[in-house]
Amino acid sequence: MIRDRREQDLDRLCEILAARDADDGVLAGRSPRAWLSQIDAEVSWVFDQAPVSVAPTRNVVGHLQVYRPPVEAAWTGEAATAAGVDVAGLLVIGRMFVKPMKHDHGVARYLLTEAVKLVKGRGSVAVLDPDGAALVPVALARRLGLSDGR
Repeated sequence: MIRDRREQDLDRLCEILAARDADDGVLAGRSPRAWLSQIDAEVSWVFDQAPVSVAPTRNVVGHLQVYRPPVEAAWTGEAATAAGVDVAGLLVIGRMFVKPMKHDHGVARYLLTEAVKLVKGRGSVAVLDPDGAALVPVALARRLGLSDGR
């Protein structure tokens, strides 16, 4: 189940992210908590395998954020031009990762699909944040029509 991220989820998410980063190197020396908290996101979601929406659980296995693009980043203008919209017409999907497990691609697909629906519902174009794109399955991103902002 997708639900809003809570402060209590951060420890679990940091554990998952640190384990993933050993293979992907996305954090580049940054702390997982700082990386997860540095964006002022419009939406911060977790995928919780427990069927409970009232309390954080140890069953959180995925994370995703949707936010406005950083205007100072060089890739932002390029992404807007490639999408044929003004920078204000973009929403970024980023900070997305899933714990490696049997159905991790299914969880990733569900998170990304719901995020794309949200972005389109707001009349914006979705683009992946290149800072962390290594954590997103490339084939899945392409199937959903997402670019990595470059």
